[in-house]
Amino acid sequence: MPEFSNPFPGNVPRQMTQHELERALMLDIAAEYEAVHLYLSQMDATDNEDARAVLFDIAAEELVHVGEFTSLLYRLNPLVGAKAREGFDEVQALLANKSPYPAAMAAEDADGAQPMPRKLTVGSLKEA
Repeated sequence: MPEFSNPFPGNVPRQMTQHELERALMLDIAAEYEAVHLYLSQMDATDNEDARAVLFDIAAEELVHVGEFTSLLYRLNPLVGAKAREGFDEVQALLANKSPYPAAMAAEDADGAQPMPRKLTVGSLKEA
């Protein structure tokens, strides 16, 4: 599998710090998602049912690893977990049509910036 980042070029003759461990776990999570993508892409690219079944099973196992690494990361750094839960809650509110930001979408923010247009287009992004 391609390596897109290496937190430790070569051998590290010491224990990781807490911060380094947290960053390594974030890379582990990204690598597991990359593996899921790879296996599902291979599954989609074949009509061999045996291969499809095995590739899907392996991809599902990688998602279990994502959960394990994520759980450990949240335990080691509660702020990361709290921010993730904040994001989950925001999506739930938005999807339930109970946006936590309706006033912000209709008025200028505290810095006087114009609100984001409700419907983003290429033109509206260029003007920003």
